Amino acid sequence: MKYILCVLSLMTVSSVGLSKSMSAPGGIKYTISPLFGYETVFKATPTPHTTTRTMYGARLTAGTDLVSGELEYTKASDTENFLVAPEKIVTDDEKLKLGLRSTYRINDLLFTTGRLGGQATKSVRTETSAGVPVIFTDAIKYDPYAGLHIGLRFGPVALSIGATAIIRDTNDLSKNDIQHTFSITLGQ
Repeated sequence: MKYILCVLSLMTVSSVGLSKSMSAPGGIKYTISPLFGYETVFKATPTPHTTTRTMYGARLTAGTDLVSGELEYTKASDTENFLVAPEKIVTDDEKLKLGLRSTYRINDLLFTTGRLGGQATKSVRTETSAGVPVIFTDAIKYDPYAGLHIGLRFGPVALSIGATAIIRDTNDLSKNDIQHTFSITLGQ
């Protein structure tokens, strides 16, 4: 029972991907994974700061262990309250990642996965001052990303932890976003 509670508590603060894996001729595997998790993002309004929020979405991968393509869609929303104007800021982000990933199986039990690609972010921000909401739609932003996961495979079940950095400013790394994940994958 303690083990189940531990896994459930990790899943509430991390990303969980329960996936369906299919194989095609030539050893190419297709995997669709729902995603739930949290990310730390940089905010410039009203003053520069970071905030942590939950996210959800889905990831499609296709390929082999050596190299696979990935397409990932996530959505995140947060509300911040301030003592000065604007008193309330609600941010809704939609993110689309397109990239490559590679998995190295250290042995039958242990594996690592690296990922690299680009992310497009659409952001809508609603700022409320004195009870009057004003909506701002930012231009779509394109940023590179890189990540690393390490995991354990127990037959058809794989558990992995990792982090992905979205690189927004190479001169000031404190402005980069970080997505933290814990995933459970069912299938090969």
